[in-house]
Amino acid sequence: MTKTKLESLLVAAFALMFLTALNARAQAGLESTRFVVHGAPILIEPTGEFRHNLSNGFGGIGGLLYHIDRPGFFGLLFDVSAQEYGRESKQVPFSDFVDRVFIKQTTTNSVVTLSFGPEVAWPHGRLRPYFNTGVSELFFRTTSSIHGIGSSEDSIASTTNFRDNTHGWFLGGGLRVPLLGDNPQKAISLDLGVRYVRGGEASYLREGSIQDNPAGKISFTPLTSLTPHVIYLIGVRFRIPHDPAKRCARLLC
Repeated sequence: MTKTKLESLLVAAFALMFLTALNARAQAGLESTRFVVHGAPILIEPTGEFRHNLSNGFGGIGGLLYHIDRPGFFGLLFDVSAQEYGRESKQVPFSDFVDRVFIKQTTTNSVVTLSFGPEVAWPHGRLRPYFNTGVSELFFRTTSSIHGIGSSEDSIASTTNFRDNTHGWFLGGGLRVPLLGDNPQKAISLDLGVRYVRGGEASYLREGSIQDNPAGKISFTPLTSLTPHVIYLIGVRFRIPHDPAKRCARLLC
């Protein structure tokens, strides 16, 4: 298991424990606000021409859902997803003059997606379907950094080798299953979802795109294509509680 995948699993485990603790408090006489936080590890599957250039990858997603009505039939969704789809590491001399001291050079390829749009859901019962759609903005980055070997994982220096961004839209849906709590507005829910993201045309690099040349020069030829992909997620969501003894604006609670 790679370090990136292990970190994603640890974050998901700690998030579940944190939300479980919050849910215990929610059952202790608290009421719910109109806000829901959610998070999940994700599997990303490129489609079309995008699939010829990139393979499947893992990442994470997190965000906020605002219920326009208190029960939760209609909402507004905002979330951020991130995926690292390529990583290269190698040991290189510190400089041309200090060639007996080595450092680790790491190049990562990543994409961050911001999404916003409306959602409709059925907020009752053991199985609660939902559908959402909206607009997305995709940010592609390739970054190189250097680290000490055997001393620290902190980056000594870094630079962005290439960047691009594009617009898109998404269409998604899934099922939510209450896990804890008798009151459906206070329960933690399991979120099983899929989302199709129709990303626009963008240029990007992948693992192996950068070539090292003499005299410290690099060269690369970006790949350019539409960027459609499918996101699969299994996560958790939690409706933020509030103390009914304290005043709360109607648009918030």
